[in-house]
Amino acid sequence: MIHFGIVGIGGFATTWIECLQALEEKGLGRLAAAVVRNPAKYSEKIAFLKQKHCRIYSSLTEMLAQREQPLDIIGIPTGIPSHAPLGDQALSAGYNTLIEKPVAATIQEVRRLQEAEQKAGRWCAIGYQMIYSPTIQWLRQKITSGALGQIKEMRSLIGWPRPASYYARNSWAGQLRLGESWVLDGPATNATAHYLTNMLYLAGAQKGGKIEIARVRAELYRAKPIPSYDTSCIEIQMASGTRILHYASHSLSRNLHPIMQIIGEKGYVEWQAPGNVATIYYTDGKKEEFADPSPETIHQRPFEQVARVAMGKDSAPLCGLNEGGPHVLAIDLAFESSQGCFSIPSRFLYTCRGDDGTELICIQNMEEILQEAYSKGTLFAEMEVPWAKETQPVSAAGYTYFPSKTLEGKLKEAIQG
Repeated sequence: MIHFGIVGIGGFATTWIECLQALEEKGLGRLAAAVVRNPAKYSEKIAFLKQKHCRIYSSLTEMLAQREQPLDIIGIPTGIPSHAPLGDQALSAGYNTLIEKPVAATIQEVRRLQEAEQKAGRWCAIGYQMIYSPTIQWLRQKITSGALGQIKEMRSLIGWPRPASYYARNSWAGQLRLGESWVLDGPATNATAHYLTNMLYLAGAQKGGKIEIARVRAELYRAKPIPSYDTSCIEIQMASGTRILHYASHSLSRNLHPIMQIIGEKGYVEWQAPGNVATIYYTDGKKEEFADPSPETIHQRPFEQVARVAMGKDSAPLCGLNEGGPHVLAIDLAFESSQGCFSIPSRFLYTCRGDDGTELICIQNMEEILQEAYSKGTLFAEMEVPWAKETQPVSAAGYTYFPSKTLEGKLKEAIQG
């Protein structure tokens, strides 16, 4: 049985703990140790974990130094700013790691993790749980086999309303920076990151698994009183020729469930998040469908797969730094292209009540704008949306450090303002 040690037990780490309990029931692994920096806040949860024979430590340094029982994998379900430094610390100490998505905010942090991984001879897995799902793996096999021919374009759309409490849940939500660390929080960075990464991952299947971004053009907007963005459209041109489009917003009145379309030479794919179902419509009239047999276990799958890797049953994590790192590059280049975040004038905003009664700040006609952009494959500025700003593409060639000098000044102004 594989022994996991995790950093933190609050926030999204609660989901991790539930997943590890399910893993233990299957005899694959268990939560053997946890770092708790504020024990007074989690006294009941600590008591429960101790009953499960989980050892409690005050810091990652203390947990890595313990020799009571060897740990196989260090998990990092913490906030975005701490992913890279904690991952680097765990790898440098000689441990395999599993980091919550996104793996980092900047491309230089990804590079540092790659160097630590290589030096330690260990692996770093990323928790983009959709990549571990059988549906995405089925689509990858179809693309790799050439069943769809050359992939011309991929599009995804997500609309998830978020109230003020979403941004008050921790110190980094909705922030560009926290202290000395970049965060770049926003829907494409965090909440909808899975769906952008799915497309990057599937696009890479055409080149033997190499995910190579050529350039990015993006529009990042804020409607809410936060430094970072809450609405975005991002266009990514891959070196393979595939064009990727990602549309997302937290500033709308109703949910638009995640959907994805893949357009190939020999057919196209319609995918939807409810049920994790993919349908292929071939140009010769044939049709294939694949539905996730257990979509309710989506969060558990990264833990099961990395446990198999640690046991020697699988060769490598399905989503490592080579698979999760390009998402970070895409977001960094999106900020470079947009040159920060545009504030939407108040005359285009309104407030309403969500399904749970909380107040929402919304952009007028945001649902229709997202759906029209998705159906046409255009950015907002190309649709003559009145508040949209035209931006320029930015090349990925030679881009190794976020931010550029020009962008840094604009981001500092946004943070201070």
